[in-house]
Amino acid sequence: MRLSVLLPTRNGARYLRECAGSVLASPRDDLELVVSDNASDDGTREILESLSADPRVRVLRQPEPISVTANWMRTLEAARGDYVLLLGDDDFLLAGAVDRLMSLVDQHGHPDCISFEAYGFAFPDAFGPGSQAHFSDPLFPYSAELPRRGELPPAAREWAVRDFFRFEFRVCPNLQTTLVSRAALERLPSKPFQDPYPDFYAINALLLTVMRWIHVPEKLAVVGISPKSFGGTLSSGGTEQGRRYLGIETSFPGYLPGTDMINGMHLTLQNLERDFPRELADTEISRSNYVYRQIYSWYLGWRLKTIGSREILRRLRLLSAGDWLGFARELAGRVSLDMVRQHARVDDHSAIGSVWPNMRPAPRFTSIAAFAESAAANTLP
Repeated sequence: MRLSVLLPTRNGARYLRECAGSVLASPRDDLELVVSDNASDDGTREILESLSADPRVRVLRQPEPISVTANWMRTLEAARGDYVLLLGDDDFLLAGAVDRLMSLVDQHGHPDCISFEAYGFAFPDAFGPGSQAHFSDPLFPYSAELPRRGELPPAAREWAVRDFFRFEFRVCPNLQTTLVSRAALERLPSKPFQDPYPDFYAINALLLTVMRWIHVPEKLAVVGISPKSFGGTLSSGGTEQGRRYLGIETSFPGYLPGTDMINGMHLTLQNLERDFPRELADTEISRSNYVYRQIYSWYLGWRLKTIGSREILRRLRLLSAGDWLGFARELAGRVSLDMVRQHARVDDHSAIGSVWPNMRPAPRFTSIAAFAESAAANTLP
C-alpha cells in the first residue's frame, strides 16, 4: 500500500461525501481511505456505509466521543500506507492530486515529507450566521525566505521552527498540505499527534527531525473552514464551542485570555520543548510576542465591540511590568504607516483577516466541490 488518506470525522455528514469523493475519484488501487467516525449522530454512519462499497475504504467507529487528537491517532494506527495524508471532513483533494503526489515521491527519491500548497475555502456561515463564503489563494503565504521549490535544508527548517517560538508562521501549519512517510512518523520520540493542535505539533516535530523535506509550489487541495470546525471559531478569538470541538483546555502558567490560536500555540511549544530538549536547547517561547499578540486580540475585540471596556481593563491588570516592557519593544518594532491605516479601518472583516489574512468574499460558492471546479478551470473571482 503506497498511500493512506486519513479522514477523522465527527458529525461531518454535510461535507463528508464531497471530501471522500475527491479522494476516491482516483482510480489507483494502491490507495486506501481510512475514516474514523467519532461517535457521530448526524447521518455520518449512513454515508460511510454507502462509501464502503469501495474496497479501498476502511471505516472505524468510536462508540463514545473522543478528542480530535485521539481520533486522528486512531486513523494513523489503522493505516497501512508507506505515506499518509490527513484530511478534515470539510477538505477536498483537487483532481489528479493523488497521482501527482505519488509521482513526486518517485521523482524525489522517496523523501520523508513533501509539502505543497492549497486553496482555502470558508463555507457559508463559517464566520458566523449569515456570513458568505470566502476563499484564499493560496491558503497560506509561504515564506519568501525559504526555497520555493525543491529541498528545504535542515538550517531553513530549524529557522522556521525557531520563528514558531516567536508566534510567526513560516510554513503552513496545516497537516493537510504535507505528505508524510510512515518511517518519518515512527522516528519521532513521541506520538506525532498531540493536544491541543495536533497538526502544529506534527509539522514542527517533523521539521526538526526528518532527513529530507521537499516543497512544491503546486496547489493540490482545498482546505475547508466550516461552521462546525475549530477554524471557524478563530475569527472571534476562539470559543468554548471550539475548545469542546477539540476536546482541549488552553490554560497554562502565565496564561492570558485572548485568542485560542495563540494560547494553543503556546501549549504546543511547551510540548515541543519537552520532547526535543536537545534540538531546542537554546530556544525559548517568546513571552513578549505572546503578550503582543494577545493584547492585539483584545484591541481588535474592543474595536469590534465583542469585548467591553471593563473587561479590557481587567485583562490589562493581568500584565506584569515585564509584560509591559516586552509589549512596548514589540510595538516599537512593528509600528508603520500601513499599520496605522489598517487600525483606522477596523471592521467585521478584520476579525477574519487577523486569522485568515488572505481571505476574500466568494458569495457565489455554496459547496467546496463547486469551488474546486472553478479553481481548476481558473475562473475564480
